Amino acid sequence: MTGIGGCRSSGAFTADALLVRGAGKLISITGLSTISEDEEDDTAYVVLHDCLTAGAASAANTIGILYVGTTAIGSNYAESDFHGVKFTHGLFAEVTHVTGIATKFLVTFN
Repeated sequence: MTGIGGCRSSGAFTADALLVRGAGKLISITGLSTISEDEEDDTAYVVLHDCLTAGAASAANTIGILYVGTTAIGSNYAESDFHGVKFTHGLFAEVTHVTGIATKFLVTFN
């Protein structure tokens, strides 16, 4: 089985980031939360915007959201498939850590 041709990945990130400039399609968001070394649950959500900066991010240009949190001792994985939601300016990710700081996200786009 082959992947979706031409897809790119943001790589793992844990904080706000400009993922790509220009037009494209959002394919998926993946998140992983764990129990930190201090035994604090890591929970967070990422909001993806069709813009280039945090100052330009708004509800009007939101194109994807994913929440991921621990369910018990251990870790939790979450993924959402967006089936090619289009963006025109770029992908800016806003990460909000609810608890902990180690939740990681990965965005696939083309």
